[in-house]
Amino acid sequence: MKSAYQNVIEEVENLKGIEEAVALAIEREKEARDFYLSKAALMDRPKFKELYEYLANEEVKHLSYLEEYRNKKHLPVISTEIPSGQSFTPEFDIGRIKGGEITLGDAGILVAALRHERKSEDFYSEVAKRVEDDSLRNFFEMLAGYERGHYELIDGFLEDITRFRMQT
Repeated sequence: MKSAYQNVIEEVENLKGIEEAVALAIEREKEARDFYLSKAALMDRPKFKELYEYLANEEVKHLSYLEEYRNKKHLPVISTEIPSGQSFTPEFDIGRIKGGEITLGDAGILVAALRHERKSEDFYSEVAKRVEDDSLRNFFEMLAGYERGHYELIDGFLEDITRFRMQT
């Protein structure tokens, strides 16, 4: 059985150029946006709702960068610096979450989100390795860095949940 990373490598190797990579990335960003918006709409716990709305907005930003490149054939004017820290840091007191204990469903949504962010990071990293243009490489590395930051944010939520559950 292939690992998720091996599947991403194979997928990138089968792409027929940068246009196809960008088209696939656009579809994935739309899927992620829709996933996060649907989860935000279901949440009655404010911090989870805030997290999913934040992540949906991040995916919208990525989508706009990719669509600008697709439509204008030039990179959007944005910083290509890979983020070193997370700009979203909600106060997350797991013991005070409205509605009581965190459910397995909550954790399952976070795990699904983690998997998506990791797959996106791997995809962008692999595309970056295969492009010859330095600007494009930096662009895809930047997107991979954003996805890594989202992964770490979600992982932090999961860590808080599991630490709380282990203490009770």
